[in-house]
Amino acid sequence: MGLLLGTDIGAQSLKVALFDERGTPLALEQVQYPIQMPRPGWAEEDPEVWWKSFCSAVRSALERREIRREEIESVGISTMCPSLVALDEEGNPLRPAILYLDQRSLPQAHRIQEEIGLNRIFQLTGNRIAPGTYSVTSMLWIKENEPQVFRRTRFFGHGNTFLAHRLTSQFAFDWSNASFTGLFQTGTDRAWSKELCASLNISEEMLPEPVISSTRVGMMSREASRATGLLEGIPVAIGGADTACSALGAGVTDPGQVFETSGTSDVLSFCADQPLFDIRFMNRCHVVPDRWLLMGAMLSPGAALSWFRDQFCLQEKEIAQKLALSSYQIMDLESENSPPGCNGLIFLPYMRGERSPVWNPYARGVFFGLSLETSKGDLIRSMLEGTAYGLRQNLEIGEKVLGFPVKEIRTVGGGAKSKVWSQIKADILKRPMTLLDQQETAVMGAAMLGGLASGRFGDYKEAAFKASAQPWRVFSPHPDLGPLYDQMYESYLILYRRLEDLFEKVSKVWRPSH
Repeated sequence: MGLLLGTDIGAQSLKVALFDERGTPLALEQVQYPIQMPRPGWAEEDPEVWWKSFCSAVRSALERREIRREEIESVGISTMCPSLVALDEEGNPLRPAILYLDQRSLPQAHRIQEEIGLNRIFQLTGNRIAPGTYSVTSMLWIKENEPQVFRRTRFFGHGNTFLAHRLTSQFAFDWSNASFTGLFQTGTDRAWSKELCASLNISEEMLPEPVISSTRVGMMSREASRATGLLEGIPVAIGGADTACSALGAGVTDPGQVFETSGTSDVLSFCADQPLFDIRFMNRCHVVPDRWLLMGAMLSPGAALSWFRDQFCLQEKEIAQKLALSSYQIMDLESENSPPGCNGLIFLPYMRGERSPVWNPYARGVFFGLSLETSKGDLIRSMLEGTAYGLRQNLEIGEKVLGFPVKEIRTVGGGAKSKVWSQIKADILKRPMTLLDQQETAVMGAAMLGGLASGRFGDYKEAAFKASAQPWRVFSPHPDLGPLYDQMYESYLILYRRLEDLFEKVSKVWRPSH
């Protein structure tokens, strides 16, 4: 039986994994790289780094696991979203990719909203406009600030558009990524909005054809075969956005199912069979036909924890290295020395502004309640709890406004590896957090899409039945902590409301150049 290769282009690393048709992982390789922040508020990466990382990871997987390339029958792609790439006629990137964390296009976002109106944008796209979060703002920034790049751009795409072209010489834009451009009709139409393209003077011809994520975009080219070591002529699926691929890998394909992806961002996603959109959420097409994901998407809780580790946990990093552990595992141990509620410390996890549900690009991270007795463990635990408070806001929207009763939340991603964090989320959300037997569901979902493109699976139901991750461990909420966390959660909500106007006021005193 052939093997399915999936890859996931992440903000801080690229992963390649090989699976059999039952979803059993046979190899996993990860190549780390840093986010480039050349100016305050910017977040970029060179797509050529993604390509070199992909080639390296594939070759390493083949060599280390002694897998013959003839055994691999397909490739599928997952990517962080948005990750805007400007490509020339030959598919070469004309500048670094602009990532979802990027805030430089705030003026463009304000102008789009003023000229078109938030309600009309929502009517057309099922979404709103925010810098970096919807890539049209970055397209306009390039047009206005790098006109020479804009003139040479044949196509705008996201990370999988670039990698798929590099593998097959073909261009495409899948529905799950197109949903977060700000130019796509995300409801039942699933097409580029002619009205928005005309209003913003972005030619529809600069946007590749939008297609379902299992689409066989092309076959592995001879040049790509030489670079990667993969067999020429195997099918490549265009793939999808990482959260949507994770949903497939986690078996979240039925209406009413809910799962959390915990990584650089933290996202609570509700699966629906109708486009029941709420403007406080990010709403996208699933990689599964006639399904949508309604996403309470927090921007940077995982990135905040990574920032704290790099700035204040050098000793923990040294200990982890000596013990061959993750530095996050050592941080978890420190957080366990702090009681629930962190001795009165509250953290607002808005290190790069925030998406769902507050939608405030000016918001910033806050430690509230510091005292001379505050320990490093208190600080770490408050960051874990602050993320859970934000998730609870989004859970309440999903349940009360959209009418989704949530009995269980499946959790995947790097953050789900933390038992401490999963238990905190269960206690604050008052829902069981179900850890799956595999956490790399984005790369697994990408591989499953490749299996659909090759014909290995007849349809999505077969793919999900045969190859998705399964429940492994459940973290149940502690009822006795409910009253404490109810009070801390209310204080979290009040704290943001009290500071909301001040965030923007301070930004006018000191604002990074865009």
